[in-house]
Amino acid sequence: MDAELLQIPLREVLHFLGWRGTPVDAPLLAQIRDLCDLAVREVRPRMAERRFPLAPDGSLAGTSMTPKGNDVRAMLAPCREAVLLAATLGAESERLLLRMQAKDAAQALLLDAVLSAAIEAVLDAREEALRGELAAQGRYLTDRFSPGYGDMPLAQMREICEVLGAQRAIGLTVSAGGVMIPRKSVTAILGISDVPVARRPAGCEGCAARETCALRRR
Repeated sequence: MDAELLQIPLREVLHFLGWRGTPVDAPLLAQIRDLCDLAVREVRPRMAERRFPLAPDGSLAGTSMTPKGNDVRAMLAPCREAVLLAATLGAESERLLLRMQAKDAAQALLLDAVLSAAIEAVLDAREEALRGELAAQGRYLTDRFSPGYGDMPLAQMREICEVLGAQRAIGLTVSAGGVMIPRKSVTAILGISDVPVARRPAGCEGCAARETCALRRR
């Protein structure tokens, strides 16, 4: 299904550029805003989504997938259902970045951060919409948890794509080396609970791998 990309949070772009809270020059901010506008105009995000009951052994009922890692299992512990999501900015994002790399390397670096923030914005919007839908039913949504976050293996990206049929549905595949194609793509799992669930702190503070994360060190 198509997904909306209405705006890209500037702060999220700066995060991907390794920003540490120091003042940012106005000309740089203007460049980033122009690239955000370009991305919103040019990319066409797509998303695949399915909901599954959680079996007693922790697997997604009707599939061979079991979310792995202590962190994600703890998040799903109070849940009876789970949602798998896969989203991509599509081939348009790849072409846009390649054109910019051929034209201006510095601008391409900024655009790469803009596109990384854009795919997160797509997932954020769907998560909040789903949270609202469930709240109207008296149910609760956990945080979004992606392979590679905490101790959830990166290899489960491929499993999520296979369960969702992501290649056929949205043109998303995972290479033999474990790289998602198109690169500006995200897979994730969320839990659905009948009781309120605790939310993790936003950003790095909510991740068990924060002390060894290369992005955080930068």
